[in-house]
Amino acid sequence: MPNPTAESKKLYANYEAGEFYKTNIRNKNAPLLFYKNEKQNNIDVRPILKKIKANGVPIFGIYGKDDGIFSSAQINSLKAITGENHFAFLDNCSHYLFVDQQSAFISKLKNWLK
Repeated sequence: MPNPTAESKKLYANYEAGEFYKTNIRNKNAPLLFYKNEKQNNIDVRPILKKIKANGVPIFGIYGKDDGIFSSAQINSLKAITGENHFAFLDNCSHYLFVDQQSAFISKLKNWLK
C-alpha cells in the first residue's frame, strides 16, 4: 500500500498484536517460494468463470490498483467477464484490500449483496 491510511495502520497493528499473527507460518519468503515450487501458478480461470456466468451465477471482482499481480490486460479481461457494475478497482490498495481499504471493500460488498 503506497500511502497507508490511519484506518489501515490500526488494522495492521491490531493484526500484528494478535494471536493469529504470532502463530502464522507465512513469512516474506512465502510468495517467492510459492512461485518457485508451485507448478500450477498460471492457471487461467477465465473459461470457468465464463461458464459459471453463462449458468446464471453472477460474478464479482475487487482488485487493489497497487497489487501488481495482474497486468492491465488481465484486469480488463476479468472485468469484461464480471461486467462493469460487478467489478471494483480500489485506489491506494495492495493485495490485502480488505485491510488497506476496508471501508471501501465492505461498502462494495454491501452494495452488491443488496
